[in-house]
Amino acid sequence: MSTPGKLFILTLLFFASLYGSVKAEVDENPVIAGESVEYEIEAIGESVVFPEIDKIGESNVSAEGSQRLEWFEENRSVVKWVKVYAFSPKKSVTIPSFKVIVDGKEEWTKPIFLQVKANAGNTKSGFRIELKASRTEAYVGQPVDVAVRFMERRDIPVMSVDFVPMKYENFWVKRVGKPKRFTEGNYLVHEVRYLFFPQKAGELTIGPAEVKVATAKKIRDAFGFIVRRPQWATMVSKPVTLFVKPLPEGVKLVGDYTLDVKAVPRKVEAGSPVTLTVRVEASGNIEDFELPPLRIADVTVYSEAPKIKQHYNAGRYSGSWEKRFVLISDRSFTIPPFKVRFFDPDEKRIKEVSSAPVTIEVTGGARSAGKRREPSRESNKKERGPDERSYLYYGAAFLAGMVLMYLILSLKNRVRRRVKPRMHAKNELQMLQRLLPYISESNEAAQMAENLYANLFEGKAVKIDKKMFEKLMTDLTGRE
Repeated sequence: MSTPGKLFILTLLFFASLYGSVKAEVDENPVIAGESVEYEIEAIGESVVFPEIDKIGESNVSAEGSQRLEWFEENRSVVKWVKVYAFSPKKSVTIPSFKVIVDGKEEWTKPIFLQVKANAGNTKSGFRIELKASRTEAYVGQPVDVAVRFMERRDIPVMSVDFVPMKYENFWVKRVGKPKRFTEGNYLVHEVRYLFFPQKAGELTIGPAEVKVATAKKIRDAFGFIVRRPQWATMVSKPVTLFVKPLPEGVKLVGDYTLDVKAVPRKVEAGSPVTLTVRVEASGNIEDFELPPLRIADVTVYSEAPKIKQHYNAGRYSGSWEKRFVLISDRSFTIPPFKVRFFDPDEKRIKEVSSAPVTIEVTGGARSAGKRREPSRESNKKERGPDERSYLYYGAAFLAGMVLMYLILSLKNRVRRRVKPRMHAKNELQMLQRLLPYISESNEAAQMAENLYANLFEGKAVKIDKKMFEKLMTDLTGRE
């Protein structure tokens, strides 16, 4: 080796002995607040133990990976280890010295002062972020359409865009639609939309909105190859202030509501079901709607859970609420009117929509009542609650309504799906239809009807004795 080459190697060895075999550096300095910084530690040795770093200043740190490189120099093997850490500082910080154990010896990195410049806010070269609300004033419960738009210049190599959940209090929030991407001039726009329903009167704040964006940064790795790594930056919008006004006393709904009530059939035999459907449509938050419990004297009421559907189109939120009831009685009755009170924010007044009362004529009730056993004089001497037969009657009537409803729905589904009927299904269906009028009077009829229903629509194979069925029908019809 020439004399200059020997001097160069001696110089390297001198500085290596002076500063140790470890080196630390950051990929960029200064940086913008919220941007990702890569802190890299290099060490040369056969065995290296890097420090576990959880925090630098007030920022959490994540390990991004490590590398091991080996080459021959001067007929000896040289091994270099590299470990990369990442963090996103929000203010200037001094990265402290960290201990690295190299071949059993303690080495220390040099401290690095990292300068962090303030985030410019909702704009940065090539990026923009906006938070927009459809109105600045609203009533409690009135939906506010909120859009978050992030715009990236199309010539910037963006790798990822992540919307951070917004911070808010005293709102019920619903995300609507799917995230959109579209071009607008020289920008690619990312947009997400929400509906904010204020739950409290006063001055409320929405946001700020926050987006984390990763751009591709070219760096040279330890092998000398050019690779791309994500460099994260945070964009923050300005918040939106909303002035929320209270609703008039006694009103909980805001928007525009319509009401539709239907009952079929209007004339039935005693113990036969009547289907009642209540449907409410609204331009507003339909999920705030509740119907008071339906109670009618001498009527057994069975109800389904309400079906709620929402629609969002061109900034307009609407929906429907529908609930079905099965009503069973042995005498004529009247379904009382339903009422919906709400506040119209456009006309700024309370409105009310209501349905008309519906009268249901029930025939055959007197005959059923005549068969009831009269209480003895002795039993009338003291007040008694409902007897076992009354509970049995209403329970069987309730079961009749359920069976009939499931029967109708199942038949519709079978026709729609064109399912091939089972063997004997026609006969069993006729048997079930003949039993239905009597299941409120006979436990045997109710049990046999349940078995027939299981065979027809639940895929079961309960054996039905036709002779017992005919005998039961003879006994039931002979009572009339």
